Amino acid sequence: MQKIEWNDSYLLGISEIDNQHKKLLAVANDLYDAASGSAGNYMLKMSKVLKALTDYTVYHFGEEEKFMKKYGYEDVDLHKKEHDAFVAQVNNQIQRLGAGSQNDALVFYSFVAGWVLTHIADKDRVWAAFVKPQLV
Repeated sequence: MQKIEWNDSYLLGISEIDNQHKKLLAVANDLYDAASGSAGNYMLKMSKVLKALTDYTVYHFGEEEKFMKKYGYEDVDLHKKEHDAFVAQVNNQIQRLGAGSQNDALVFYSFVAGWVLTHIADKDRVWAAFVKPQLV
């Protein structure tokens, strides 16, 4: 398993949201670094990274949802449900990581990074296409 690096194919063309997506992937990559690093301080690194991941995810999703509401995107509630489901899955998996191994954390990283990139590519592109014409 390799760390996923940001590339411009993930851009939506809304700089505020694109910067948040970059930050979200960077925080997820901190998870990769902690999971693939030395076992000596693994738990300390993981607790810090997991806190940052949950905090930033909640912040970003809130900002995205405010953005959609501001510009009248009608499926904001459906999009919010997807965000809420992801947060719930992350919280459930974090509980399991307390007794898990570094390999379990790498599997978790794969889930998080994969979900984020798929969500950007599929779901965020839809609302961004609706909002972008209103930004001009």
